[in-house]
Amino acid sequence: LKPARFFEGPASQSAMELSSFNINNGFAEGIVRGLRSGFLGPEEYRRFAQCDNLEDLRSALDDTDYAGFMQDEPSPIPVSSVEIKARQRLAEDFRYLKGQGVQPLVKFLEFITIDKMIDNVMALLQGTVNGKPPKELLAKVDPLGYFEEMKTIPSMGVDTGYDDIYKTILIDTPVGPYFEEFLRTVGSEEGKSMAEVGTILSETDLELMKNVMKKAWLEDFYNFTQSVGGSTAEVMGHILRMEADFRTMMITLNALNTPLASQSSQGERNKLYPSFGYLYPEGTAKLEKAWNEGTVRAALESCGAAKHVQLFDQVKAFYDAESRGKDGANKSIEDLIYVELGYLYELAFEQQMNYGVFYAFVKLKEQEIRNLRWISNMIVMNRKDQADEIVPIFAPRA
Repeated sequence: LKPARFFEGPASQSAMELSSFNINNGFAEGIVRGLRSGFLGPEEYRRFAQCDNLEDLRSALDDTDYAGFMQDEPSPIPVSSVEIKARQRLAEDFRYLKGQGVQPLVKFLEFITIDKMIDNVMALLQGTVNGKPPKELLAKVDPLGYFEEMKTIPSMGVDTGYDDIYKTILIDTPVGPYFEEFLRTVGSEEGKSMAEVGTILSETDLELMKNVMKKAWLEDFYNFTQSVGGSTAEVMGHILRMEADFRTMMITLNALNTPLASQSSQGERNKLYPSFGYLYPEGTAKLEKAWNEGTVRAALESCGAAKHVQLFDQVKAFYDAESRGKDGANKSIEDLIYVELGYLYELAFEQQMNYGVFYAFVKLKEQEIRNLRWISNMIVMNRKDQADEIVPIFAPRA
């Protein structure tokens, strides 16, 4: 499996002719549009919020597309089981969709799984560093990003360095090229060779590693969708440019009030910014110099990013150390971005004959799973009055 960073396709493949789309992709698109009707609606969520325990929730889910997905779970059902089983159902649907596809759709779908593979590898590395049992770590991986080689990661010792993990990830897994890029980037900055990976990696590097790898994946995915051309390039181009902008905003805001916002450490933060998007390059260049709430807002405003300024104004109290915890200051940028992206993913279904519906389906299903996890937690904590604080999907709009 070879990420698009190394993908070279003929120019003729960049043209997606609407007249021929259905020949290769019509059946798979028909399936995913049919699965759209299975998303949970407002009435189902209201019914879930009335459940007294997770056994009641399981019964309520039997009237939806999730029927029977927890039938073998013994009582009492833990919240983690709801999420794990729901992710398994999504992975099964996704594998079926992929089985109906041909190139370049299969390559497109592989990009979606690589994103989850990166999450899994990083979770396993973090758990291994923290000394968690391998069985516990593997039970929590996302089945959408499962690959055989990752089973060996938790069993590797880290006391004597990361050489074995390095060789396994770099050579034997689909995320290898992204992992190698991280090592090359960090190693070159510190004047170290690739062979000195044991001195490059440490526990404090893991979050930085994940962000560097996700940036490289996002850039590759964007380049690939543009090479496909047609409606896919249009729909996915807009979605991924917005995701890149939101990623830039999240990195900037989450770095506030931390050493990464200081002038001496801004380089570490800035190398995490994607090299595309609506903010890039002018807005990104200005954000690279921002160090507090005022300079962040000024940078966004100066490049005419009205939507981004609006989002920042809604969450700036959350990132103000003095305001955090007060009423109205409990929404982070991630909370609002889930809502904004959810709307973009819904719009992908409004346009015909494009790969964007496959990406949108997976992302909306992931949001639905987050909704189920939230409701499950509220039921367990007996705070059902807050069970409606979710991101509705395909809800009626005024």
